[in-house]
Amino acid sequence: MLLGSSLLPPLAAGGEIFSYVDANGVRVYTDKTPAGRARFKVYSPPVAQPTQSRAVTIYKYVDSKGVIHYTDKPKHSRYKLIYQGGTSVPLFSSDVNSGPSIPLHKKFKNYKILIQDVATSTRLEPALLHAVIQTESAYNPNAVSPKGAVGLMQLMPGTAKRFGVTDRTDAASNVYGGASYLRHLLELFNDNWELALAAYNAGENAVKRYGNKIPPYRETKNYVKKVMRLYHAYQDQL
Repeated sequence: MLLGSSLLPPLAAGGEIFSYVDANGVRVYTDKTPAGRARFKVYSPPVAQPTQSRAVTIYKYVDSKGVIHYTDKPKHSRYKLIYQGGTSVPLFSSDVNSGPSIPLHKKFKNYKILIQDVATSTRLEPALLHAVIQTESAYNPNAVSPKGAVGLMQLMPGTAKRFGVTDRTDAASNVYGGASYLRHLLELFNDNWELALAAYNAGENAVKRYGNKIPPYRETKNYVKKVMRLYHAYQDQL
């Protein structure tokens, strides 16, 4: 639906809203619990009020020509959730904040083109790569961890060799290697973002060892939460 339209299409009755990324890297929103997929809940309805019999959700997308589209059934990942609530819809109010604010690193624009290119070639969302890079290295291509991880995406020697990275301090090679590893983890864990991120932090064997669940490590749990918060923040900037 275009901004200039006077009427909204019929909106489906609301409930809990879930989000997941399909095999093609497309973010999907649904009110049905996705079977066998990683998902995170983006909305839970409030306790029903006497004057409100249903809830609605509205998504917004700005295309390459600057035209704003609204819908209750997003068809691709560039649509963003901007309203959820009762049948009285504030169409042109400012967008709803989807989570707690978190500052973005000032250097993220320096790597925007590189990350966009790598994201396209590895079928990942640029916002996800930005979130991982900020969490891993704060955009420092020369970062070295106490355990020996190096570069923007903090590649260990074995991971770098596995994905053909010979110079871990080279930004392009490092990001491509890290993104390739992340794509591998998503395929390994059936597009489960949380498990893939946990595996990126703690190792894929740790996730397997705990029955394909996030390992009970405080660092790993906090890592997954931080990356997902940053992912949503970067979605609003890219």
